[in-house]
Amino acid sequence: MITWNPTDMSDAASDTLAVHDLLARFFQAFDDHDWSMMRSCLCDELFVIYSSDQRVPASTISAERYVDQRRGALKGFVMQHNFFNLRVELDAAGRSATARCNYVIHRFHPTVDDTRDQYCHSYGHYVFGFVNHSGIWRITRIAQCLLRHEGNRESSR
Repeated sequence: MITWNPTDMSDAASDTLAVHDLLARFFQAFDDHDWSMMRSCLCDELFVIYSSDQRVPASTISAERYVDQRRGALKGFVMQHNFFNLRVELDAAGRSATARCNYVIHRFHPTVDDTRDQYCHSYGHYVFGFVNHSGIWRITRIAQCLLRHEGNRESSR
């Protein structure tokens, strides 16, 4: 039997897996409404672009504001964030990285009389920026590029 030893892994492979794990935790935080987990994934300030919401210009905001915006906008929703086709590019020094992944987000909001769910599903891709501080990767840039919405867009706001 062969035993896998993570210390045998190259720094690039280890950093790529760390970025993947960071994104898995970030998306899980949405689904679990675990806002402290979400905050732990972010740098103190981040640059945010959401192409689907043209009411909000691209800007640099604090991590606390980003989390508060998500908490308010997603209150009452049941969600499932899925990401795939992740491609990570590391800088030569291993201090920063960019990544692109496709996404499918399912959002459900129960109606008041509970007869049927209101939903809005989204499809597209993200481009993330990351920095590595003392071996800990954090998100510094989030750009969401919407391909398509399905369902009631007003139920997702």
